[in-house]
Amino acid sequence: METIGMPEAQEWPLRDATEFACLPSAARRARRHAADLLERWRLRGAIETVELLVSELVTNAYRASGVDVERDGYAALAGTAEIGLRLASDRRLLLIEVWDANPEPPVIKESGPDVEGGRGLFLVGCLSRQWNYYFPTGNGKVVWCELPVEGGD
Repeated sequence: METIGMPEAQEWPLRDATEFACLPSAARRARRHAADLLERWRLRGAIETVELLVSELVTNAYRASGVDVERDGYAALAGTAEIGLRLASDRRLLLIEVWDANPEPPVIKESGPDVEGGRGLFLVGCLSRQWNYYFPTGNGKVVWCELPVEGGD
């Protein structure tokens, strides 16, 4: 496994992993899942930031998949990989990992003040302590970010 920017291995007592169908609704579903999870973990202070980070990373994963159901119809989903979301926390830090099947590394796009979109990874960099990506065994890539959190019992 190539480990470009792989997060440091440490004990994460709170862990969750799930997958979402590669649909335009994936970001919304992932946001809701992350918010519910942080509520259960009693990390409520991080919910809004985590929702935004998850939304940006999952939206990027959907776009990287090349699936466009509006253009190609739902038949485009046949055999399409899902988007994976993994969250982990030690109650001081929260790790967000999003997997997609596209092996191309993420790229921060230069965009002018009048351009809509293209600022997702820039935003991830601003809101998280650090972010990067790695190539897991198998295929695709994982884009991850880490942020400090407070709370939890």
